[in-house]
Amino acid sequence: MNLRWNPTFHRFEAEFSTDFQGDLTAVKTAGFRTDGPPGWVWYSLRAAPLNKLRENRPASGLTINADAKEQYVALWKVEEANAKIKAELATHQKTLKKKLKEDKQDEAVASGPQMKMCELGFMCISREDLPPMLPYEKEYKAPPPPDLKCFICQAPIYFYETQNPPTCLWCEKTVLDNVKDVC
Repeated sequence: MNLRWNPTFHRFEAEFSTDFQGDLTAVKTAGFRTDGPPGWVWYSLRAAPLNKLRENRPASGLTINADAKEQYVALWKVEEANAKIKAELATHQKTLKKKLKEDKQDEAVASGPQMKMCELGFMCISREDLPPMLPYEKEYKAPPPPDLKCFICQAPIYFYETQNPPTCLWCEKTVLDNVKDVC
């Protein structure tokens, strides 16, 4: 397998030897990508896959062009520096998160109710330590009664009661009971 530098696309490209399957599996495990059909060019934009390929060489062998070697050396230096900076950033972010979490807890303790020792030796909070409770306000207001009135007792007639003649449920029941008694 031969590795070459493509200056048009700024990438490393793999040229396979006669052992196609061996080269293909080596390139895939190293982390190269492909353009797909019709060219099926396997390439890498980074230097790390080239290191993996160098560690796990294909059976057909591995060579690299001179211009690809120059680009690899320059790119590998940059990637190593970036890896160090990313590791430092990760540790810094971890400590910063921990510090922010501790500060938040300290702030919550400082702003919350203060604990005092009771006469029994326990930590407790008294009524004076808590904020005042807002007075209860009733939000529901009943709708006004309907204007239609029962013709017998003058009670309001709702939509579920007999409308013709307007009779409330109580009067309707008593009238029906009286009619049954007469019959």
